[in-house]
Amino acid sequence: MVYTIITVRGSMKINRQEVAHRELVEFENEGELIKMKAQKDAFLIWGHAFLFNEPIMLQGFFVMNSEAEIRQAYVDYQNGKFGVWRE
Repeated sequence: MVYTIITVRGSMKINRQEVAHRELVEFENEGELIKMKAQKDAFLIWGHAFLFNEPIMLQGFFVMNSEAEIRQAYVDYQNGKFGVWRE
């Protein structure tokens, strides 16, 4: 299991590690306590998941496996292949 923490606002210490504003922290924690302390007023997003074991690319609102797939997704979107808004 991999735990992910993203600080959206503020700064924190997580297991004695400084985590700044808009910083992503990924770590494995096998049954240990996770100690968090806000350095300033902070807002964070906490998640956990299994590793994908494949490349992941993120751009805009698309998540794919390669830059070529991202480009193709934008082309498909612009050509209406994801649907269109009707009034």
